[in-house]
Amino acid sequence: MSTTTIESFDSRAWCRGELTAHRVGVFGSRSLRDERVEILVGEYCKTHNVTHILTCQEPEGVSEVAQRVAKKWGYILQVHFLNMHYLRGAFEQRSMEIVHEADSFLLIHDGASKGTANELKLVVKSGKPYQYKQLETTPYTRSVGFNINQDWGEGNAVPGIDLGVL
Repeated sequence: MSTTTIESFDSRAWCRGELTAHRVGVFGSRSLRDERVEILVGEYCKTHNVTHILTCQEPEGVSEVAQRVAKKWGYILQVHFLNMHYLRGAFEQRSMEIVHEADSFLLIHDGASKGTANELKLVVKSGKPYQYKQLETTPYTRSVGFNINQDWGEGNAVPGIDLGVL
């Protein structure tokens, strides 16, 4: 995991015309809504100079978290609603609209969701850049964290804090 810090979207630079629009389409499973998703969405936005987050309005999970990230960090949020004019095809149509509008994609999948698997197929077919992450589901809705891959130690020490006295 990178040490990237999430910063607010610079909306003033956007208003001055100093930023090029980069719209990320965020798709994912309804079963994933904890802090891991927020970190992944935030890091993607920061490292790819995202200006707009595009996602689905109705489902909970990853789409809900993407909306929270946009609100929390000031990204421009574009939500797509189901259009029941398409009846059973409303879900596919909504996803196709996001694929059409976005410049790149972040897909966060629980490995089981058929909707996210279908959205991945649409994204791959579009030929646009994407990042796919698969996370295990968890019974927790708030703080679960990522698995720790390295020891906490001298290389990660905070200046001025002696961990030996804790």
